[in-house]
Amino acid sequence: MATRRRLLDATRDLLARDGPFDLKLVDITREIDASPATFYQYFTDIDHALLCLADDVEESSADLLPFLEDPWQSEGDFPKARAFVDAYMQYWDLNGPVLRVRNLKAEEGESAFRVKRSQSQVPLLEALAAMVDDSVEAGRIPADANSIARGAAMLAMLERLTAYRDGLASRGTGADALANTLTRILFQTISGLTGE
Repeated sequence: MATRRRLLDATRDLLARDGPFDLKLVDITREIDASPATFYQYFTDIDHALLCLADDVEESSADLLPFLEDPWQSEGDFPKARAFVDAYMQYWDLNGPVLRVRNLKAEEGESAFRVKRSQSQVPLLEALAAMVDDSVEAGRIPADANSIARGAAMLAMLERLTAYRDGLASRGTGADALANTLTRILFQTISGLTGE
């Protein structure tokens, strides 16, 4: 199992350094001084290794769920939303290259990667939707609000903007300013409160 883990770590490192389009089997095995035959003892192809890395990402996305267990019911709960945004950004810091390739392959229609993305995202979506439902019941959000649509929109916003932090930073938007903006939009959309 140590060799398998080393191959996965090498795949992750090369993905981070070179991106998904230059990822080659020979480079992966060279990183750990192994032969391509060694790679095939553990994986059928590079996509298989990428799916295994996506499994690791799915496990770490579960660490975000505790941030969404308690509903945001008052203005004083705004720091809970910020803690979730900070944790989500850290999740992307740790897993960005794998998340990007997983999402790219899912968008290209590769069903195994779509399944992995769903397995990672659906628990978060359901947690956010449950929070929206709580806010609807409390009368802070209109009764016709669609909780799944709101949750999905917030996840899409978090994922997209977190993935492009470097581009935003080059335009003068620092990480803290982005986190504050994401938190405010998330908190208002999910709780119906302003956070002020």
